[in-house]
Amino acid sequence: MTQSGVSGDRRRFFNWRFLWIERRRSNRLAFILFWSILMYLFVKTFVVSVGIIEDISMDPTLPEGGYYLVNHYIYHVVRPERGDIVVFQATESPPELVKRVIGLPGETIRIRSGHVYVNGRLLDEPYAVGGTYPDLGPHRIEDGVYFVLGDNRMVSNDSRHFGAVPLKSIEGKIKPGVLFPFR
Repeated sequence: MTQSGVSGDRRRFFNWRFLWIERRRSNRLAFILFWSILMYLFVKTFVVSVGIIEDISMDPTLPEGGYYLVNHYIYHVVRPERGDIVVFQATESPPELVKRVIGLPGETIRIRSGHVYVNGRLLDEPYAVGGTYPDLGPHRIEDGVYFVLGDNRMVSNDSRHFGAVPLKSIEGKIKPGVLFPFR
């Protein structure tokens, strides 16, 4: 015992042993934070991300201001099919566009009198609003590109204006109302 009646193992104002414990805790938190940010960026880039519809070209299927989830990994496994709603990079603003795949590689597209024909057969489009103008084609779609149109045909800026979209520009697929059914 010391003079004050307390053993020699009493806690001092600054003890190196407690500093080491605190340093380990901060290292642990930094490790968790680093891996959390890394996983977030990986998931957002390669698995799924959230977007907001900024125009009315897909109305009423995807109304303006609506949220959607983009499935980024699906087109690494399968190819886009007719009717898929895809997100792709455009050359002009806005940088991301959302449209529906109408024509597949190797097919012939023709637009006449407001109707779309694929390989000479009228395409049934219950989702389309308004007629499809101006007349186009017949136009054969090259390999590796897809012909896309918006559902609201009168206001849509789509493949009629900027041409077919290459597969490498397609970022992912949207399935409206399945995962994010609210506006």
